[in-house]
Amino acid sequence: MATTDLPSQPAFTIAAQTASLSQGILNVPTSIDSYIGAHGRIVVVTLPDEQRIHCVIDRKNSTKNGARLTNPLLKDFFGNKTQKGNQYRAKVIGTNAISIKIIEPETAPVELTDEKVEQSTDNNE
Repeated sequence: MATTDLPSQPAFTIAAQTASLSQGILNVPTSIDSYIGAHGRIVVVTLPDEQRIHCVIDRKNSTKNGARLTNPLLKDFFGNKTQKGNQYRAKVIGTNAISIKIIEPETAPVELTDEKVEQSTDNNE
């Protein structure tokens, strides 16, 4: 299935445990909606585990969020307890393709205290 090239790759953030995802529905934000195809078309969604699923675009039952992408496998992946609390970045890579990657939590840099710096200098003598 070929994708249509986009001038940019619009993206949005999703949380794993939203009610819609636990029902197998991915709501596309209105700011991204115009990049998604027509009602009834198929979008290939690539999940973080590289699993590709075919989701139907639903524009008739959509709310203020724009298009909805539906597939029971979304429920299986995002409803999994191991995904709880995770944040994901969904990038539209074509009118019929979306790639979803996990957003890795940032780790705070380790600050060296004066005591640790003194200890490391003492060890170098």
